[in-house]
Amino acid sequence: MIELIRENKFEELKEVLKNSEHPRVHYFLAEILNGKEVEIKDESFLPPQYQTEFLEGLQLYKALEQSSIGTDSLRKFSNLLVHLSFIMSSYIHVLSDEAMSQGVYLTDLGHIKEYKLNPEIRGRIQEFIDLLKTKSGEEKAIANLASAKAKISSSIGNILEKYEIGDDMLQFAQYFENVGEIEIAIRIHQGIMNDFECDSVKLSSGLIPEMSHVDDRPEEEIEVFNKAKMHYERLTGHEIEEPNRVHVKDSPAAQNLAEIDSSQNENIHNPEEQKKTSDYKSTPAEKPEAMASPYPPGTRQNTESKAGFLEKLKRIFRKN
Repeated sequence: MIELIRENKFEELKEVLKNSEHPRVHYFLAEILNGKEVEIKDESFLPPQYQTEFLEGLQLYKALEQSSIGTDSLRKFSNLLVHLSFIMSSYIHVLSDEAMSQGVYLTDLGHIKEYKLNPEIRGRIQEFIDLLKTKSGEEKAIANLASAKAKISSSIGNILEKYEIGDDMLQFAQYFENVGEIEIAIRIHQGIMNDFECDSVKLSSGLIPEMSHVDDRPEEEIEVFNKAKMHYERLTGHEIEEPNRVHVKDSPAAQNLAEIDSSQNENIHNPEEQKKTSDYKSTPAEKPEAMASPYPPGTRQNTESKAGFLEKLKRIFRKN
């Protein structure tokens, strides 16, 4: 099919697409090439095939983009893929919630066909975003794709660094701002600041403003925080007063405090002790409150308080 597209042999391509038994994206492309209006509904694709359909569709789109296909037909096909990416990300998000309710990660369920997740999806959505950024009039499509990517990232946080999720949320906010959704963008930036602040500031009562706080965040997370703060202040016109922070790299005393705190967390969340009382893969970890970590005790994600960030992402997605 790719070769036929490259050679602009669209009549031959239509025949191949018509006789293809799978995936459904072939059927819709044939309809578009025949000049028909295509109405995409959630039930237009089978949920277990969302990822395969999207990856196949993106390969076809990249070839079509370099062909002599009409602009209108190309736009129809790209809109189809945008819609598919949105329902795909929502489906993955639901699967992630279901897995977490059983005390496991979605990525732990790859042996079950219905739950199998291809990590490549996240990068391919970004590739699609970058392709559409070169075209005019695609702002809404790009915003929807950025939302889809952030939603998937929040569903597989256990295999990502925290800053990677933050970068996706910054992109999400940026493109929603571009289409006039300023309040949503502000809310996203505010959530990023709350969760990328250093732990000592988050745990402080704030009664002693001049107190210095130990900052043990990696540079990548500090950069995410600073970008969110800059955009929040720009959009709201409100300047945020910064607390006094001392980074562990700049102070031996701060480093010692950070190591003591880390040691205490490891003692409290010892995974071996957890195994004595429950089988994590069959019993959900106990959560004393809504913002408690969905990550296994003792993991780096748990001690870095990544979970609260993911929970907030999920609340944002449910509202949009």
